[in-house]
Amino acid sequence: MKNEERLKEAEIALVKYKEEKRRIIDENLKLKGIIKAKLYFPITKLMLGAMILTSGEHITYLNKKNVKIPKERPVIYACTHKFKPDIERISYSLNKPSAFMASDFKNSYKTIAGWYFNTRPTVYVDPYDKIDRSYSYKMMVRYLREMGAFMEFPEAVWNLSGYKLSLDVFSGTVRAALETNGVIVCTAIERYDKEFVINRNGYLDLNSIVEKYTDKTFDEINSNPDYSDLRKKIVSEGVILLRDNLATLTYEIWEDHAQKYGVESRKELGDDYWEKFIKELTDEWPGYKLSDNIEQQVQNRQEAEQVSIENDINNLQNNLSINNLFLFTDYER
Repeated sequence: MKNEERLKEAEIALVKYKEEKRRIIDENLKLKGIIKAKLYFPITKLMLGAMILTSGEHITYLNKKNVKIPKERPVIYACTHKFKPDIERISYSLNKPSAFMASDFKNSYKTIAGWYFNTRPTVYVDPYDKIDRSYSYKMMVRYLREMGAFMEFPEAVWNLSGYKLSLDVFSGTVRAALETNGVIVCTAIERYDKEFVINRNGYLDLNSIVEKYTDKTFDEINSNPDYSDLRKKIVSEGVILLRDNLATLTYEIWEDHAQKYGVESRKELGDDYWEKFIKELTDEWPGYKLSDNIEQQVQNRQEAEQVSIENDINNLQNNLSINNLFLFTDYER
């Protein structure tokens, strides 16, 4: 099947998938894929291990490979997102099957990656559809309650920043953990050629935030409109905690790598290094759009204003005239 035909077919399939998702939630239908995930998990783990071995790759763990969590509590594996293969490498590092959240239905449809995603319950979300985002969140909550484990990327997109340890994260991870009395195991991953470094260290129990403000349960707070401000405060604090934890885990990998191998001088990097780096990443996932990466991020108002200011300055510098020359220093003139 030609790629154009596949994408057209995927558009139709996505509409049907979203409709089915709504029926499952609205009519409280049985969730699909839980039993299949348990059967496929050892098989796919063996396949991933063979793929990693034959490709000459190696995975190391900076702190803990496995994190012991309280029994009978759901777990959300909240991971940093840097490149296409991080999904498989992090999945291989886990010791139990989990449902999964993905956002690229069309480019996964009838591909090898799509086949792998479908060996586990995968909730595909349409980032541009507000209603579908709501139903995807509800599916996540149901899988947490009925399967007990869910893997997702709170940043939602690849972190292609040259300096941010973590992008801002969406609140769904925090809200789902609070709503299901689950814990969050944060995982950071970095890649150095064929060396993958995974870092996780303990879990986040957001009940500690709730207990700091009230003796009520989150269910009581969540179901009572009178506590909406308190709910927002708890979720907001949880989001900051989650983002900081992902950033800390990433920093620990960077610091460890720098101590082992030294800090590479930026002067040794070519002028086109960044462009080549981004191209190599996007080539791993045909159909990936950098515009989607920007549009699907958490929209931070302060950062958007800063970017707008920087763009205005760049436009002025590129279009100097007698009318705006006074804005710049003597050196810049």
